[in-house]
Amino acid sequence: MAIDLSRFIATFFDEAHEHLESIEEHAMALGSGRGDAETLNAIFRAAHSIKGGSGTFGFTQLSEVTHEMETLFDGLRKGVGRADESTVRLLLDACDVFKAHLARLKAGDRGEDPAMRELGNRLVGSRPDSGTGDAGVAAAPSAAAAAPTEEAFFTDGPAPPAREPQAAKPAAASWGLFSEDAAPKRAETEKYGLFEPAPAEQNRRKGDQSSIRVSVEKIDRIVNLVGELVIAQAMMQQAVTSHGVREDEYLGHTLATLDRNTRDLQQTVMSIRMMPMEFVFSRFPRLVYDVSSRLGKNVDLQTQGHDTELDKELIELLIDPLTHVVRNAIDHGIETPTERRRAGKPDAGTVSMRATHRGGSVIIEVSDDGRGLDRERIVAKARELGMPVDDAMTDEQVWGLIFEAGFSTAKEVTSVSGRGVGMDVVRRNITALGGSVYVSSARGEGTTITIQLPLTLAVLEGMIVAVGDEQYIVPLEFVAEAFKPGADDIQTIVGKASLVAVRGENLPIVRLEDVVELPAGEAARPEPLCLVVEVDNRRAALLVDSLIGQQQLVVKSLEANLHSVPGVTGATILGDGRVALILDVSTITRTTNLRAQARRRA
Repeated sequence: MAIDLSRFIATFFDEAHEHLESIEEHAMALGSGRGDAETLNAIFRAAHSIKGGSGTFGFTQLSEVTHEMETLFDGLRKGVGRADESTVRLLLDACDVFKAHLARLKAGDRGEDPAMRELGNRLVGSRPDSGTGDAGVAAAPSAAAAAPTEEAFFTDGPAPPAREPQAAKPAAASWGLFSEDAAPKRAETEKYGLFEPAPAEQNRRKGDQSSIRVSVEKIDRIVNLVGELVIAQAMMQQAVTSHGVREDEYLGHTLATLDRNTRDLQQTVMSIRMMPMEFVFSRFPRLVYDVSSRLGKNVDLQTQGHDTELDKELIELLIDPLTHVVRNAIDHGIETPTERRRAGKPDAGTVSMRATHRGGSVIIEVSDDGRGLDRERIVAKARELGMPVDDAMTDEQVWGLIFEAGFSTAKEVTSVSGRGVGMDVVRRNITALGGSVYVSSARGEGTTITIQLPLTLAVLEGMIVAVGDEQYIVPLEFVAEAFKPGADDIQTIVGKASLVAVRGENLPIVRLEDVVELPAGEAARPEPLCLVVEVDNRRAALLVDSLIGQQQLVVKSLEANLHSVPGVTGATILGDGRVALILDVSTITRTTNLRAQARRRA
């Protein structure tokens, strides 16, 4: 009885993309001269796996072209020819074509793909027997036998006999238009080895026998349900406290057990969504290779903190901002080899990416050893664009100008940069994720972009503060300290921003009642409380009426049901059932900083 393969096709697409990422990663090793036998074997195995799966599902063109890639690297790993820069370029181009072809297949398009036909010709042309291959890039001739049919693997009867071996067509043949008999054939020894992984792959899979693939939608559903359970548990605690039955020892023990188990369940479920930063870093060797080659620069990429974990949703949303940062580092930061030699630096520049945990946040640093930021040039460009600047601005404030929309110091527009988009997108996207970004730079030594993100978008540790009768949430990761200022600590100057003295430093005061535009009430207000918040290297004193407490909270998106609210990143449900808004501290402090600058110039 034949097996319905449609159930497995989604898994095939996922695994095919994983294999392509593996090919790209090992291609970078070839390009850096680390192309040992295991690297060639890994590329061969990845191509072999894609070929096997595509043949099973009847994706003939994909199967044929990956067969030619497999043949090429089978020769290289047997010592016929050598891999060079042209091999790397061929591999990377092939991965791009394969990804586009997989997208067509996933959309249901089974028609002839001209790009795949052209790629097939390039792969065949790289073989020594074609007479047109690149010098030093060769593959050993392979035996040609008919590929097994789907029925050979998924029927109860015996497998049909293999056809007699036939010679493959010469390289000049048009790919994708071969007749069945003239198509490149697999060796008879591959017939039942189609699904057999290499020994190293077998060992890896043995260690993964206890893991299963689960759709993201199912995980998100569980996360949402656990979030609702946490809210219900908090409401139960609030109800017990308000009704004065907390003295019941048995009830107190039961509630404590429920609270502990609920928190453990929440942490366990959230850990399912966590992924290592390796999934982010693995995308950048290819980007660095392509951009540096296009700009004629030599750039080495170094990464640290591969095991640092971050929420899967954040991982996916982090790719674009980091891409902008790395491209800018190569384009604007790293000098050409000639400029670097003149400055006494090695020809090859370095871009470093590092991820670490700090409290409840993940810190990602992207550094380069290039020319650094030019303060005078940035200030001059800002004035040209009509931005509010003055010579008294600190370096941190000047560096912050590069995040303004439309800002670019590039002398000409290129395919890499110069249109004034990129860094403003970085700040907007990072802020939308509840994070912050700031810059440090030294002239002639390099620049570091530091991104701070919460571990997850679903849960946060927050300070519950009150203004009047309303309660708001300040993410704990931005809170440095809390204190009650004395009467002499606050300085109010007519027409200027109010300041509060904190250990010899005067911080601008942000009155939360002004931020949320709370109407003035007649009731007496308590003595104010200051929360010192720090974000993007900016510090401010958030003035509130009172501090309710610290609590782990379930984040609810406003945009999903309402619309984006300036100064607010989301909402949560408190234990008493009330809805509290989560404040966007980054936007609030940045707005306050700009107002202070405007008042100072006035």
